[in-house]
Amino acid sequence: LSARGLPARTIEGFLRPLLSALLCDPDLTTSSRCADLALHAFARGRLCLPEGGADVLPELLAAALPPGTVRTGVRVTAVAANRVTTAEHGELTCRGVLLATDARAAAELLPGLRVPSFHPVTVVHHAAPEPPLAEPALLLDADRRGPVAHTAVVSHVDPTRAPVGRFLVSSTVLGPPPDDLDRTVLAHLAELYGTPTDRWEPLAVHHTREAVPAMPPPHDLRRPVRLLSGLYVCGDHRDTSTVQGALHSGRRAAHAVLTDLGITPTHTEDRLPTAA
Repeated sequence: LSARGLPARTIEGFLRPLLSALLCDPDLTTSSRCADLALHAFARGRLCLPEGGADVLPELLAAALPPGTVRTGVRVTAVAANRVTTAEHGELTCRGVLLATDARAAAELLPGLRVPSFHPVTVVHHAAPEPPLAEPALLLDADRRGPVAHTAVVSHVDPTRAPVGRFLVSSTVLGPPPDDLDRTVLAHLAELYGTPTDRWEPLAVHHTREAVPAMPPPHDLRRPVRLLSGLYVCGDHRDTSTVQGALHSGRRAAHAVLTDLGITPTHTEDRLPTAA
């Protein structure tokens, strides 16, 4: 970025914390090709949240399917191209299996699949009596003087997520969570927002040790999703470690399934943008 003529203040004060947030990688060990794609996607679109929470998207997809199509709470113990073995419901035969899980679960069911290293992420939610910001914006910690990498008043975007009469502030900590998490996070949020946080109520803390697959160079942006005819795998570990990467891998896998079944896909496979 420096070689492209961007001033150091822009890089350190905006692009570095932005890339750390987009990639969940505080040390920016990610392949520059993946960083280019993240900036490309950010420049072309806008940040968004699904109204009602992350569960809404799969619920909408499932609702469009025939009744009884989706079964939940079934533990799979083995997969093959023509069958799925479950712990409680025996063996199910099929014409093909698409494994859509995280990298470690996929490797447990399909030994030989690569398990990458991961970036841990902790998300902390607080209820505030007044909004610390008047607008729906993502606040980045450019100075990196505390545990919070970025934070937002999420209820400005989706009011249904906040407790009645209060505002939901969601903050992300990249890397291992610090000791005395709530105290240090609240102190940092008070500095970032420029307002007291002593009346903020902790609602939830979600720590995921293997949240985001790491993408050190060289990173294969398009790992195969078709292992053999009838056996497919998708997830953020097959593309880029982003929501977009997971969705792209799902589309690629669906394209491969339809092709093997002799069905003409209605959409062509997405192509990667070409970096200038």
